[in-house]
Parts: sequence; C-alpha cells; structure tokens
Amino acid sequence: MVTRALTASADRIRRDADRRAASGLRSRAALRAASRGLRSQLDVRGKVAVITGANSGIGFQAARQLAAAGATVVLACRHPGRMAEAARAIRSKHPDAIIDEVAIDLGSLRSVRAAASAIANRHPHVNILINNAGMIGEPGWRTLDGFETCFGVNHLGHFALTGLLLDRLLAAPEARIVTVSSTAHRVAHLNPQDWPNPRVNDIYRAYAASKLANLLFAYHLHRQITAAGVVMRSIACHPGWVATQLLSSKPRSARRRAGVAALRAIGAIVGQEPEDGARPLLLAAAADVPSGTYLGPTRWWRTRGPVGLEQSSADSQNASAARLLWDLSGELSGVEFAQLAAPAVAGHAVQQAEVRNLGELWAASNYWTTEPVSLILPDGAELTVRSATADDTAAVEQLHQRCSSRSRQQRYLGGSTPAPGRLRRLLDPPRGLTLLATAARAEPGQPVAMANLVAEGDEGEVGLLVRDDWQRRGVGTELLRRLLQYAEDAGYRALVIHTEAQNTPMLRTVARLNRSITIGRDGSIVRMILPLTDGTPRGR
Repeated sequence: MVTRALTASADRIRRDADRRAASGLRSRAALRAASRGLRSQLDVRGKVAVITGANSGIGFQAARQLAAAGATVVLACRHPGRMAEAARAIRSKHPDAIIDEVAIDLGSLRSVRAAASAIANRHPHVNILINNAGMIGEPGWRTLDGFETCFGVNHLGHFALTGLLLDRLLAAPEARIVTVSSTAHRVAHLNPQDWPNPRVNDIYRAYAASKLANLLFAYHLHRQITAAGVVMRSIACHPGWVATQLLSSKPRSARRRAGVAALRAIGAIVGQEPEDGARPLLLAAAADVPSGTYLGPTRWWRTRGPVGLEQSSADSQNASAARLLWDLSGELSGVEFAQLAAPAVAGHAVQQAEVRNLGELWAASNYWTTEPVSLILPDGAELTVRSATADDTAAVEQLHQRCSSRSRQQRYLGGSTPAPGRLRRLLDPPRGLTLLATAARAEPGQPVAMANLVAEGDEGEVGLLVRDDWQRRGVGTELLRRLLQYAEDAGYRALVIHTEAQNTPMLRTVARLNRSITIGRDGSIVRMILPLTDGTPRGR
C-alpha cells in the first residue's frame, strides 16, 4: 500500500524522466535512427571504456565495437584466460585496437577493490563504465563475502566498482555510467528484507530482484548526480532476449534443468544475437541519451528490435526503496560516493540561494554542540544525553554488540551493523546530529542508546537504536523529541523515518510524539513523514 504522497512522488519521478527524455532526444524516431546507424554514432575515439563481463556475450560485442571505433577498452573479467582470448579475438579483427585487461571477481569485494585500483593506476580518467556482468548461479550459492550470489555479483559488486572509480569518472568530461538490467526486473518482488540474502530460496526470483536492484541503483545515482550538479550521466538499459552464456551452466536439480530447458526453448524463438543485444549498451554509452533514462528493444514484448526509450516498472521508480538500497549497499561494501554528497563539485556551480540556505541551516544548528545534559526517565533512572563524535566509535560498536540481532535488524532494515568507518561518519555527520544516551551511574560513560539525524536537502532522516535492556523505558521517545526540536530549530521541512511494519515499539514511539504524521507502506517497510516548519531556521 502506498500513500497519496508517495504515489504523487512516484508520478513526479516518472514525469521528470519523460521530460528528460524529450529534452535529450528529439523523438523516439531519432533513437531508432541512431540504432540503425550505430557504427557512425560511436564517437568514442580517445575515450576510455571499462566493461565488466566483456569476455563473451553482449559485453564482448560492446567491447569489440567500442574498440573498433577508437576507444581504449578495459576488459574487466573474472576468468583471465577467457579474457585474454577475447582480447586476441578483437585484435585479430582490429589490429590497432587498444585493449587493457583487468581481472575482477564481482563476488569478492577485495577483488573489486584491487581491480579498481589497477584501473585507476593505469588510466587517469574513465569516460565510460558499463556495468554489464551478470549471473544466475544455483540456489544457495553465496559470494566470498557471504551474500546471495545474484545480489552480490549483479548489484553489490557493480555498486562498489562504480564508487571506487568515481574519481576517475569525475576526471573525464561528461562521463557515463551504464547499468545493464533486464526485463526480468518486472517480475521481481520489492522487499528490502530480502537484501542481501532472500528468505525464499528461488534463484530466478533472486535474479529478478538483482535486476530490479540494478535499476534502483541507476536511478538513484542519477538523482545523486543531479543534486551534486555534476556533468555526468547514469543510464540504464536492457538487451532484450539474447542467446548468451547466462543459461549455459548445467544445473544440479531436475527442476532447475527443466526451467533452463524451457527458457532456452523460448530463446530459440524470440532470442537475438549478442551483437544485436549489445546495441542498447552502445547507445547508452555514446548516443545523445539523457541521464536517468532506460533503453531497450521495442518489439516482440521488449525481446528484440530497434532500441527505444523504455518505461521500467513502478517498483524500480520507488525513490524510498532506492535510497534504502543505496545506504545498505554502502554499509555492506564499505564504499561511499562521498564526491556526490558535497553541495557542489569543482567546475559545477550550485544555485546561490541553495548554498545560502544550507549555510543558514548549518549556522542555526551549531548551538547543539553543547555540554551533556541529564535525563530522568519515568522509572527514575538517570541518563546523560550528549552529542556524539567520531571518537565514540569504539563505544558505539560495543552498544551494537550488546543489542540483539533483532534490534540491529530493525534499526538497519535487515542490513548488517555498519563497519567502523561508516559508524564514524554516522556519529559525526556533515549535516545533522547524533545523540548518545549513557548510563549515569550503573555503567558510567557506556552508551545505551543512539539516535541519528542525517540531513538530505531540507529533510532529515532519523534512526534509533536502544539496547534491549533499556527498551520500553522512554529512552527512545526522549531522544526523538530532542532530534525533533533540533530539526525544527534548524529549519528542516520534515523528518523521515523508515522502519519495519512489524516494529511495533518504534511505531508507538513515534506516535507518542503527538505530531501530524503521514504514513506510507512499501512492502514490509513503513515510511513515516513528520512535517515540521516552513524551512526558516529559528535558532535559540
């Protein structure tokens, strides 16, 4: 169920996408014309293009055509031998092709970091990043980091690679990040509790979910790029139905073998060759396609034919879910897109009115760096409440360890406890406030609760973690009231809280604030919006 406000927001996103499409492409006919004359459209001479999964299928075809058009192509593949064969095959047809080879296992975040470092060391800039590699695997398969394989390889590995190469992408004029999704995203179940390990052991469902995650990532990356004022494009695409090695493995179970056989039979009828399946990737990489759009074949139920603008599923347009996935992916991978978090990036101006507003918000909130205050709970227990700093990281790690797995899951919506680096940034956010409640007598200095407010634009997102033995004693309510006061004094327009629909204690805590609340539900996640002020900082 989605509230009217969330529905209106989704409609706005779709309308914006349509406007962007109209401004960047004169018509759908123009895109089809570009598709037909693809070779002449590839103006990539002198550019550096990184392509994952480039040793076969559509990745290889995209690499071959970009190399033929004069780009320096970096093959980023898991199997070094097959990658070398692919490079030889390209050079045999195009002797002047400039090919680089970097080994990468997207199922290992250590390997992703090593590959990104190798690319960055060899290339001062990257003009095009095509996140193409994908796999289905077998039920129960996990990456080296312990995540379900489709989520880990198809989404998380590419999320990390993009973030790690962001400096090199920003160093290029109008770089492009192309994320390859699939029509399978339309049958996915949008359930953040399934990230990163689904509870239903269905590999096709997991694959569809990973392709939905690809789109959520691509669209949110576009929103981040726009907010930062960066001249860069995030474009999503899908190849249609292509005869590739995605279904070439030999499944273990009879049921899985039957499923693969059925898909191959359908593919024999409607499938197209990898060279044709690569067209959406190449147009996304080189044609005049606006950021935030989605490309794919337009005929035979989107399985083949000329490339055109696509309208992805409503779930893929869910901005709240995209933000949850973005935050979770950052926590799981330890990779942050810090360059896009600043209000401006060198060479790209932000409107002066917005800068002044941010400055006013920051100035109005400075008074919160105050001395600790005493808090007496209804049961007579005494706590000390103070602003947190990055120096509290070790103590807050202990707080997490002393919370049950259920409490941590409710706080991070199924994600793992943030890594120390992420915790340090959470404790001392560039804009916002983190409060710690410590036991004044029983455990001096030991945090028993943490409340965070992280600002994004003129809204603040709130998170709350209370140690199990201190729950239902009014700690969370008092901390939330203080964050609410902070947000009102600083001039935020609204507070946003995401929680599980089953997290009754949190819902009751918010209800005790006795404020007007707009509540919406997306699957198992409840989004609560508390309207505040007109955006004018009040100070004290």
